[in-house]
Amino acid sequence: MSKKKIDPRVLRTRQLLRDALVELIREQGYEKITVQDITSRATLNRATFYLHYQDKLDLLTQSTDEILNELVEGIHSSFDGKVELDFQMNIPNEKFIFLFEQILLNAKLYKVFLTEKNMPHFTSRMMEVLTGFISEGMMAMEPDDHKLTVPREFAERYFSAAYLGVIVWWLENDMPYTPKFMATQLMRITVQGPYAENPFIKLK
Repeated sequence: MSKKKIDPRVLRTRQLLRDALVELIREQGYEKITVQDITSRATLNRATFYLHYQDKLDLLTQSTDEILNELVEGIHSSFDGKVELDFQMNIPNEKFIFLFEQILLNAKLYKVFLTEKNMPHFTSRMMEVLTGFISEGMMAMEPDDHKLTVPREFAERYFSAAYLGVIVWWLENDMPYTPKFMATQLMRITVQGPYAENPFIKLK
């Protein structure tokens, strides 16, 4: 079933309000801003705001869902038949690179929503996205739980938290590396760990 096409004017209005929200959160913090602040920054009136959202929390929640739904749609079925070969060759899947490209494209929003206090909804939703992404990859590589060294759920949450931490670091440092570099390094550390040689195994 095809999605209902949204009027471009509606999309533009929502984008203006979302951008205003992000800018104001960065400047003042979420708790201090008001609907009037948002509409003034977006150069829209309050009546227009209430045509789309109930209050600033509704704007925040819908903005969170919209941006992450776009991300999920982009990385859906991320791991195709090449996934095992890609992992073995330390070549990141194209959709893994796309994940970082999308974050880069919306860097201002991700940086604010992931680093600002009192924004648990976005962080928890982002964790869900990453967990789903990692779960698909692990299942494609090794569907047999008995061949894993730890419970699958443990590994999924471990890597999700690690990936999120790296993404936050990347954003806080103004994205010093390209999406492809980030995807490659995370792929490498996921499969091989951080050591060129295992320091816990002593050669006889």
